[in-house]
Amino acid sequence: MDLSVMLDGVKFNYRAGLLIINNNKLLVECNPIYDFVTIPGGRVKTLESSIDALLRELEEEMHITISKEEIQFKSVIENFFELDNKRVHELYMLYRMNIDDKDKRFKDNMINYDSENCYYKWVDIDKLEEVNLLPKPIRNICNNDNIESIIVNNL
Repeated sequence: MDLSVMLDGVKFNYRAGLLIINNNKLLVECNPIYDFVTIPGGRVKTLESSIDALLRELEEEMHITISKEEIQFKSVIENFFELDNKRVHELYMLYRMNIDDKDKRFKDNMINYDSENCYYKWVDIDKLEEVNLLPKPIRNICNNDNIESIIVNNL
């Protein structure tokens, strides 16, 4: 079961996301219902590590297999926001994967096999503001090598 529960009228999520970077471009997930984009990933399940959740989510949503050795821990974001009239408290584990043009697993306009409307596209890291990437600190995390803990409170 996903680690997503309602507590005191607030939804708590435990998520994992993957920064997939190629030639100063980031792969983002687009959902036409919302005016923002996110990075590939999803909710962690009970008794599942965040890395295992990423491997599972990429298999389910993109039909792509990656190994633990290909990714590295990058950051944790404690994210507080409102979505669809619900307050959300999210613990977001971020990992990074650098690829090159020889890696053909990740293509522009790939569909999300787990969602009817979602798809993936490459965006220049310098233009992430134009696509409203959330949470916002991801924009800065892409270009540095620091491991960070970040708190974003938009409530």
